[in-house]
Amino acid sequence: MRWLFAILISFSATGAWADGVDRDAICTELAQDYVEKHQKSRDYRLYRIFDFYSSKIDACIHVEAKLFGTSVQVRDLTGVVFKGHENLLLDCDARGIDDVSIETVRVHRGDVEELPVKDWMSDGLGGPARTVKTAEIPLTRRDCEAALERWLVRWNG
Repeated sequence: MRWLFAILISFSATGAWADGVDRDAICTELAQDYVEKHQKSRDYRLYRIFDFYSSKIDACIHVEAKLFGTSVQVRDLTGVVFKGHENLLLDCDARGIDDVSIETVRVHRGDVEELPVKDWMSDGLGGPARTVKTAEIPLTRRDCEAALERWLVRWNG
């Protein structure tokens, strides 16, 4: 699984220099700031962390996956997707998956506050998001890693 992340991330680097701006370096700096801000409430020795520039979203993406237990989160550190403070694009734990439909959020210019959650979030497989309906069977770390892999295949680059 780790090699897949490395391959996917390496492919994203090509679009990061399109106009002479090192977006990957900016994303790395934003991710370091994020980790520094949250390290008092999280033991980052227990997480696999990586960040990259996604040209498909035009945003800095930060991924945190717990090494033990079940938790994967993907964030937009640049505030491109949502209007306001929301930045979680994928959130997976034992209760289920919240996978934001970035296309739908874009259509609404990042303002989905008035929309029902079911209109802009799912479990990534066509079912209801965890926010709407908790998974019947608790998810495992492998389930969340598979959700992350699907997300990266779609949005990396």
